[in-house]
Amino acid sequence: MAENKLKRLTEDENQDSTAEPPNKKRKESSDLLKKFNCQYFYIDKSLLIKKFLQDESEIVCVTRPSGYGKTTNLKMLRYFFEMNYENIKENEFQNLQNKKYFENLLISKEKEDDQTYLDKYQGKYPVIYLDFSSVIIEETYEATIENFKTFISSLYEKYENINIENLTKNKKKKREKFQSGIFSISELKQSISFLCLSLNKVFNKQIILLIDNYDSPILNTVNTSFYNEFFKFYKDVFLIIFKEDKY
Repeated sequence: MAENKLKRLTEDENQDSTAEPPNKKRKESSDLLKKFNCQYFYIDKSLLIKKFLQDESEIVCVTRPSGYGKTTNLKMLRYFFEMNYENIKENEFQNLQNKKYFENLLISKEKEDDQTYLDKYQGKYPVIYLDFSSVIIEETYEATIENFKTFISSLYEKYENINIENLTKNKKKKREKFQSGIFSISELKQSISFLCLSLNKVFNKQIILLIDNYDSPILNTVNTSFYNEFFKFYKDVFLIIFKEDKY
């Protein structure tokens, strides 16, 4: 008898692609819908950005069932805060390309210290966005770990063009290893934390780390023979990320 496997649905998979929008109107541009991972319309939740900034917690965990908009809100946060990593001159970090998506949203009307939130915060931070639903679970622990390494290498490729002159020689070599995909499990556990530390060092700015579908790899390994081994590995990854207070 074939073994039934539990697979976590992502918010994309959980949407009914044949369903019609409630009012059958597309009020937003198709660019905004694609950017924020929406199918038919976008409900303006941009004031969550203000709430996020006013919250003094170092770690914020949002738990809701699949399809409740967690991915949409994380992508909104990403494109609001994420800086322009290329062609940086005289600390002009702002990502003007993403600014247009927020100019007609509620957050654009908010001000702080006589500055709009768009001018003060938009496009000013290094952002790391992780979607763990992209980690493919294989039939063995070893093959799954190799996929996790591929996931990390792809993550590092997004930052391959940044200027890393102020990193030490050893840190540059370590970064190259993560980009190549050839590194040990011990190094793999440190890879996300190391990227956070590196970006903090390069830009001298606080890092915003956004983690989506963090439970997907665990749920997708529940019925495998290597669940306990993978759970220990995955737990160590997060312990290393959150034990750091340097970024």
